Amino acid sequence: MRVVFFCLATALLVISCKKSGETENPNLLRLADCKNYTYNGETVSLCFDSLIADSRCPEKAMCIWEGTAIAKFSFTKNNTTYPVKLSTHDFYPQFPKDTTIENYKIEFLNLYPYPGTHSLPVPFYKIKAEVKVTKL
Repeated sequence: MRVVFFCLATALLVISCKKSGETENPNLLRLADCKNYTYNGETVSLCFDSLIADSRCPEKAMCIWEGTAIAKFSFTKNNTTYPVKLSTHDFYPQFPKDTTIENYKIEFLNLYPYPGTHSLPVPFYKIKAEVKVTKL
C-alpha cells in the first residue's frame, strides 16, 4: 500500500512541476517599462513609452491590408535620450521598422497581444513590444 501511495504522490508531483529553464523572451518590453542593455561595459537603455497606433488585421479576419503597429520609444546613452517612433512594417517613411542611434540598431519586431486574441480594451500592462537592440 505504501508503494502505491508513494508512486501516486511522485506522479502528481512530477505532473504539477514547471519545466526548469523556462524564460520570457528577452526581446519583450512591456509598455511603460525600460530595459538596460550592456555591450562591452557600455550600458544603454530602451523604453517603450507609448503605443501610437495599431491598425493590424485582427486574427481570423479577412483584410486587404495587413496593417501595422506604431510605437514611441526612448533610447538613452550617456545620459542623452533620443525619442524614436518605430513601426512593425516599413509602410510609412516617418515610421521606419528600425533605426540606428549612436552605433546601436533598434528594431521593432512585433507587438503583443495580436488584435483579436484578447478582449477589448487590452490592459496597458499586457501590451508588449518585441524589440531587438544590437551594437554595430
